[in-house]
Amino acid sequence: MSANAGELFETMKYRLQMQNEGITNPPSSVKAATEVLVEKLASIDATESIEVSFGNGTKVKYIRSSTGEVLAEINEG
Repeated sequence: MSANAGELFETMKYRLQMQNEGITNPPSSVKAATEVLVEKLASIDATESIEVSFGNGTKVKYIRSSTGEVLAEINEG
């Protein structure tokens, strides 16, 4: 699945806000990875494609399509 960086940034920024406000309470590793992803997405052109790859179990990789750079890996399990 792919998404553009701008839409993904807005979604993940909202998720991070919910985590910081205690609305959701994922493990600290998820919070840290979400923060890193939001920071990286903020510096990418909003129209750039980001591949969202779902691995075994609950691991999700966010990959910058133009470079293959893994922006974040979040294990939500």
